[in-house]
Amino acid sequence: MVTPSRQPNISFGLSRSDALHPKLVTARISHDQLLKACFGNNEESRRAFETCVALESGGIDAATRRLLPVLYRRWGALARNSLIELGQRAYITTWQQNRERMAQIGSVLLELEKAGIECMLLKGAALTLRHYRDYGLRNMGDFDLLIHEDDIERAVRLLLQNGWMAEEDYSIEAIRRQSRVRHAWQFFWSDRQNCDLHWRPLSRCYSPQVTEMFWRGSEIVELGGHPVRIPCPADQLFHVCVHAMHWEWTPNLYWVADALTVLRDAELDWDRAAALAVGANMHMRFTQALAILESEFHAVVPKHLLGGKVPSWERREYFLMQKPCPLGVFDSVAWHVYHFRRLRPFDTQWREMPAWRGFAQYLAAFLDALTWRALLAKVWAQVKLREGERSLFRF
Repeated sequence: MVTPSRQPNISFGLSRSDALHPKLVTARISHDQLLKACFGNNEESRRAFETCVALESGGIDAATRRLLPVLYRRWGALARNSLIELGQRAYITTWQQNRERMAQIGSVLLELEKAGIECMLLKGAALTLRHYRDYGLRNMGDFDLLIHEDDIERAVRLLLQNGWMAEEDYSIEAIRRQSRVRHAWQFFWSDRQNCDLHWRPLSRCYSPQVTEMFWRGSEIVELGGHPVRIPCPADQLFHVCVHAMHWEWTPNLYWVADALTVLRDAELDWDRAAALAVGANMHMRFTQALAILESEFHAVVPKHLLGGKVPSWERREYFLMQKPCPLGVFDSVAWHVYHFRRLRPFDTQWREMPAWRGFAQYLAAFLDALTWRALLAKVWAQVKLREGERSLFRF
């Protein structure tokens, strides 16, 4: 059985800032207690909830605040205290924000549909419509749309024509170039509306077979009376788990909430999820997430999914992804080596040339350097940036 070797996304340990203020740490609601108050078994959940109530006066961090609507739904009818009141306000705020966001999503989907561009909702919006089924429970910082790779130029042009701004103000041509080495690009409508336009469902997965599995297995739900395509439950669970298995500046509690909500809401095709893990070369990430869900939250997971051999490079990549950012120069190089390792088998040009030459071309594509001189300048700029960022976090 694979046991969770690290748990950075649940934040059972201390953050960098917390470590400097140990008195504050003892007074705050711990993330594991909060999650157990929301999703634990009856007695376990009650004890965790009482602990959270006792510690509420010590302060609530951003990660905890995002989960308060779920805590309110779990305990609001059974208890009344200041923590529940905070949860109720958070629920109402989330409901209002998501109502606006879903209206925006519906508008974008309608425009894309008129242009003949097929779309699929991913992540928070899909989870809200299919599994949470309540606008007040699941906060969304943005929304994610999956399109077919052949539709990138048309979709980007449509978004730009409708007032959206591409990240870094990239042109259609530049985003098309980036599509070779990335899975998505971000667009901004305002301070409150962001859209991630995906042409691949998963970060760091370039297998067309995996993308095709997401499309073939998709389901239809309704948004504002219109049909909307979303991933099936097995794909949704897999996406939630592997997307979370890396270090983040703000601890990601929602992956646990999302995964447990999917598991409790739908019957899963576990063989399909296992096939996705193999096809995406993400067996390590998936099993680590499942092991956490089973050991900490009593999720029922088929035992055969918690074992099996993992390629050594995938294991090394996993532990690299747990390192706090910003990465130093050597770890940044390793990050790109693993990224290229994932991409190369599916790129018709790079897989046919020597790895060193393909890697150089990959870096040029990733940094959007159109000449070798520009590539050297951008690499040097990145080296100085990485060293400068690391120096800020040395204590």
